[in-house]
Parts: sequence; C-alpha cells; structure tokens
Amino acid sequence: MAPAATVADCSTATLAKTISSVTLQLSDYFAAHPDADSSLLDATRQPAFTAMSQFDNYFKEHPDQADALRGIQAPLAAFKDRCGLQVAPTDALAVLNGV
Repeated sequence: MAPAATVADCSTATLAKTISSVTLQLSDYFAAHPDADSSLLDATRQPAFTAMSQFDNYFKEHPDQADALRGIQAPLAAFKDRCGLQVAPTDALAVLNGV
C-alpha cells in the first residue's frame, strides 16, 4: 500500500486550489465547445434522472469530448484517490454554502 500523503497534499487549501484549476479549465473548454456547453446546460434544467440520461447520451455520441473532460478532471480525481476522500470533493465544499 502506498504511504499516506502529507498533510499539505491533502489540505482543504490544496483541495480548493485543485477545484479552482479544474473549474478554470472546464470553463475554457466549454467556451471553446459551445455545442457541449449548450447541450449540458440544457440537461441541467431537467429533473435529475432525465439530466443524467441526457448526459450519458451526449457523451456516448461524443466520446472525444468525454475523454477530454475526464482528462481535465483528472487532477481532482487524483486528489480524491490520494487523500482517501469518501465523498466527491465538490460535494464536501458545497457544505460550506450552509455555513
């Protein structure tokens, strides 16, 4: 088993910076791909079950975009794995909205 990451590597500050970096890259990606932007935004206006189906269908029809988005989000997935997070990092930070 790999040694535990250092405290600095798994700090909330590092998590926030990682989320910020990924979010900026996602913003740039969607600005450059208005078809994906429009389709995914339209899906978010649907009930959750419908939206998930629309997301799945969109990415089945556009596997290159799915791969690109997975690559952009890789640092966040790596943080979650490295730090042993049991919930999605963005869900953990969403709790701050209630503070």
